[in-house]
Amino acid sequence: MVMVSAGWSTRYRPVTVEGLAPTYDTVVVGAGPAGIMAAIEAASACDRVLVLEAFSLPREKSCGGMLNKYSLAALERFGGVPEEMVLDPRWIAFRYYHMDREVRKPTDVRFLNVDRGMFDAWLLSLLPANVDVAAQVRLAEISQSPVGVTVRAASTAGGPAARRDISCRHLIAADGPRATVRERLQLRPFNRYISVQEYVRIEPGALEPYFDCIYSRRFSRDYGIGYIIPKGEVAIIGSIFYPGTRECARKHEEVLAILRGIYPFGEAVKRETWIAAHLTRPADLVAGQGRILLAGEGGGFLSCTSGEGISFALNSGRMAGAAVAESVKAGSRVASDALARYERSLKPLQRNLAFRMRAFPFMNNYACKNLACHIPAPIVSKLTERV
Repeated sequence: MVMVSAGWSTRYRPVTVEGLAPTYDTVVVGAGPAGIMAAIEAASACDRVLVLEAFSLPREKSCGGMLNKYSLAALERFGGVPEEMVLDPRWIAFRYYHMDREVRKPTDVRFLNVDRGMFDAWLLSLLPANVDVAAQVRLAEISQSPVGVTVRAASTAGGPAARRDISCRHLIAADGPRATVRERLQLRPFNRYISVQEYVRIEPGALEPYFDCIYSRRFSRDYGIGYIIPKGEVAIIGSIFYPGTRECARKHEEVLAILRGIYPFGEAVKRETWIAAHLTRPADLVAGQGRILLAGEGGGFLSCTSGEGISFALNSGRMAGAAVAESVKAGSRVASDALARYERSLKPLQRNLAFRMRAFPFMNNYACKNLACHIPAPIVSKLTERV
């Protein structure tokens, strides 16, 4: 299995619902890459920061576990990614695979191949000592006023649901595609893809070092895209279905049966089902409201063309936390001061994602996929890098 946690030492303070303080300077919802980066930045100016995570920690995130150059650049300040979490093959290049035409187009876009469970455990170890982390605790209710935000936190650990009301000056929502905070604020909603990931055993060196992105009309009409990623002794076979798709498990099985006739897959060892934001318009990109900032996928900061989200999570989380820290250092009493700072820093990222949204309908058109089969690989590589 690839989702193995590591024992990096931690400085943050683990707490339960009962152990939560009544007041924090900043509350962060979600302990993924966006939430961790936001908490680190906010803690540089805040005395006490709280991170709420609905699941146990370290998490087992349904994700390909690949870090592009933008993710690696965002992590350089922490000394880079620890070597023990890197899997074989170390580097994976993106490759288009049009199965109907039997055309494979390798690109120069490459990723560092990591164990996602270990990656999340390492990120947690980066949190400073003035951060409290409450695992298996969800945000149940939220309200805000010009002077602060009130949060009701509830245990998800089973048994009687312990609850605690806490107040803070700012809240940063990094709660992924669930987007609980976004929905509670009645901000623009988005649809969600359904993803299924199958882990199958492979022999060493059985697969080429590529992240194969698969297109085919042999799959069901509501099948968006497929992908295959070698991860040490296993490979991930992913199926992405459009919002509203029914019987995803059965349709995923049909895909597996076809792919087993092409790839040297062994026995299946694990299956995960999750969701992902289906972003279609620039209006889907929402920075927040009042004293509440949205980072990562919950704010719409995810590539709609490639599905890559870690780099956008790391960078939007850093920006959100930095905006809060700057506002605190400036002693601002304006409710939306941190949000205004965040919106200014987000502009390049929003322009990037808006471009991808405009390009997506063309990229997702079957005729364009056929056309890509005739485009020289160097051009395909440059286009992939851009979108």
